[in-house]
Amino acid sequence: MATHPPLRSPLDPVFEGHTDVPFAFAEQFFHRADLPYGMRLEGVMHRVWHRPRWLAPLFRWLGGLRILVPRGGTEVPTTLTVRPGWSALDGVYHVWDRTFAFDSPVRFPTSIIYDAKIDQVVDLVGPRDVLYMVWKARYHPPDRFTLDTHSIALRVRGRRLWLPKWLWKLMFGTVTFWQKADSKEGDTVRVNLLIIHPVFGRIFGYEGTFRTVRVLKDAAAADARDSVKKTATT
Repeated sequence: MATHPPLRSPLDPVFEGHTDVPFAFAEQFFHRADLPYGMRLEGVMHRVWHRPRWLAPLFRWLGGLRILVPRGGTEVPTTLTVRPGWSALDGVYHVWDRTFAFDSPVRFPTSIIYDAKIDQVVDLVGPRDVLYMVWKARYHPPDRFTLDTHSIALRVRGRRLWLPKWLWKLMFGTVTFWQKADSKEGDTVRVNLLIIHPVFGRIFGYEGTFRTVRVLKDAAAADARDSVKKTATT
């Protein structure tokens, strides 16, 4: 089992041994609670899509559980606020709090942790973080970061129930995500996500362009509170 020094960010192990990481990646992935500023990605999703159309009720249901973005569109202004923290159960974590500015804004927060027992990065998704989505997270020097679905469990009261591979693929599909830095020194990244279902094929995806922006910590907290209020009224 791999061992790592005390983590400042749940993404530290992905970049272990790499010293020449793009500025935009370091700003987002290495963000930590003791820094005097908050971190936000600001930009636009050029396209958010779902198919087939008759699965729309399922997408709306998953959206209500904050497991999937339930709507589609083009050139959608979007922000992602990174909120670092620490918990006794998971250690250091990042909350990636996304807001998609559709006509009725959609908020989609997930928590990123590192599971040392399996040496993998994990997304906590859904009500009470019930979905324990394990990623194959990789850094591909000099400018590419990828996430691919590894396995999925249900976590209830700290205990994990691992789903068989065939079952989680039928329930959620397989996610492929990449993020690319436009240059080593620049603050801009491009993102692309695709979900492939074993029966229905490509069912969901998005692509966008974002800038990493340092903000006042109070502003980052206010963003989170505003997102909660907007979600409650939609």
